[in-house]
Order: sequence, then C-alpha cells, then structure tokens
Amino acid sequence: MANHRIIRSKMQKTRVLENDPILTHYVPDICWFSEKSLLLMLRKHQAVYIKPDKGRQGLGIWRIVTEDTFSYTISNGTDIKTTSKKNLYDELTKILHPKKKYLIQKGIDLATYRNRPFDIRMVMQKIGSRWTFTLSSAKVGDHSSSIVTYSPEGSLEIPLEKLLVSIDQEMNLLSVYRELIDVSHQIATRLGQQFPFQVLGLDMAIDKDGSIWFIEANTKPDCTGLKKLNDPISLKKFRTAKAIFEKENNSFLTLD
Repeated sequence: MANHRIIRSKMQKTRVLENDPILTHYVPDICWFSEKSLLLMLRKHQAVYIKPDKGRQGLGIWRIVTEDTFSYTISNGTDIKTTSKKNLYDELTKILHPKKKYLIQKGIDLATYRNRPFDIRMVMQKIGSRWTFTLSSAKVGDHSSSIVTYSPEGSLEIPLEKLLVSIDQEMNLLSVYRELIDVSHQIATRLGQQFPFQVLGLDMAIDKDGSIWFIEANTKPDCTGLKKLNDPISLKKFRTAKAIFEKENNSFLTLD
C-alpha cells in the first residue's frame, strides 16, 4: 500500500513525460529559466510563458511575446510593458522573485470559448492498479487576452462537455474528447509508475488546431468546484476512489 505523495515541482513531473517516446509529443517545449535559454526559446516560439517551478492558481506567471526583431511585450494579464531584446532579461530579473526557480514554456495558441481562451482540468484517481477518469471542468479566461484562466475574483468554470460543443473553432469534437481522455490516462499511468501517486489533477489544453497539450500535473488538486459541475455518476466514481484509498491506507486524502 503506497500513500499518495505530494510533489510541487512542475519540472520534476514534466521531465518524466518528456522522456516518454509517446507522451513527449503532448508536452510543450520547456526548460529552466536563464538568459541563454530565454533567447533560444524566443527564437523558436512567438510566445513563451515564464512560471514558478512551484506555484499554483496562476500566480507569478508572465507571458513574453515577440513583437518584432527588436522588441518584446511582457505581461501578467494586468501589467504590460514593451522592452528591447537587449533589456529583456534585465527587466525580467526585476520582476521575478529572486529566491524562486522559474521555467520557460512554449506558449500554446489556446482554443477559445466566446473569444476567451480556456484550459481543462482532468481528475485521475487510482483504484487498485488502474487509473480512472472521474471529474473534469473547463476554466475560461476573463477576456480574450487572458494570460491564465484562473482569476482571484472567481474564474468561469463550466462543465467540459458543455464548453466543447460551443467552442469557437471547428474540429471533430468527439475525436478530440476521446483523445483527451486517452492521453490523460496515459499521463496518469506513466507518472504513477514513477511516483506513488493516487490522484492527479491534470491541466490540459486544446489549441486552435485541435491538438491536445499537457500543461502541468497537480498532486493536490482542488476539487471543490468540480464536484458541482459533474454528473452524479462521475461524482460517485470520485467519492468511491477517495474512500477506497482512505480505507486501504488508513489516512485521509484531502481533496479540497
């Protein structure tokens, strides 16, 4: 019987998937933050995100967008400034917390709902040796240029199935939905082989072309809102998996 382990480092979990020959295709380009890696990433990608290796609720995330050969826009959703290539790194070091480690991740051109970007939370729970998909939701940004989908004033979080039938882009929704569930199972299985996990909140994304992306995995997912958005069958699976874990491990699994 293995107790669930909490791992806060985004990179520690992401590296496992990067090293998988199949799942690596679902992982956006990512590296540790440094001046050299920043310039390399911006040569490869129009936009990148800089985020704390350990953090939650979208705090401390910045987006860098290449405007032209000589200038970049730095934004966290509320503060926006333009700087030159020469001054970019210095500007970021003024903004970022000096004692935190940061990642640089390729920016995904997210699919939109009513012209607002969204991402997806998939909750995977382990029952015995098998992973089960239990809860899901879609988190929608406040406006069309949102950096993150979380908002301290209250994010728009809606049932995934309801959102998918109303997204702005045309795509084979049934195929996308099936792939999303399949990839989530594969990710949970692979991470579960590496670490003693019993529950994972997977932040996933769909881009405007209908491709699936893994953003990050949360080992202590907040399921409060999701419980209100899922059908009784899904909620029963969630509670059953939680109860089995607590009985087998004689410990309480906190899923807020």
